[in-house]
Amino acid sequence: MTALAEQALAIANLKARYCAAADLSATDQAQARLLFSDIFADDFRGDYGMGPLIGAQAIIDFLCTAIAGNSLWVLHMLHSPCIVVDGDRATGDWTILASLKRRGGGALDTVMGRYSDTFRLTEHGWRIETVTFVRLE
Repeated sequence: MTALAEQALAIANLKARYCAAADLSATDQAQARLLFSDIFADDFRGDYGMGPLIGAQAIIDFLCTAIAGNSLWVLHMLHSPCIVVDGDRATGDWTILASLKRRGGGALDTVMGRYSDTFRLTEHGWRIETVTFVRLE
């Protein structure tokens, strides 16, 4: 495997850890927060269509409360990755399909959309620097 392919795989695995932590946040918020702690850059910026999220703590709080707080379970599925590595920076675009079971007998929701992310290589490995999520209605 080439060095570039190894970097792309490390980024794909980072995004997979993001999804696993997001899924876990509905059932074990403390463990999800621990997993998130080595995923985001400290100066993270995000746009999930509900206003800007600035800083790692802001995205962790958002994922653990707004996204998972009203769900019995969440399952993220990413598809069609396009990862471009350029030195210590990278971009990643993904198709997402997420299923959520709402609390209180709520409906099973399906969310579809696209993630456009940027990544930065730090002394601790790759971190997610920005996320833009566009939901398809």
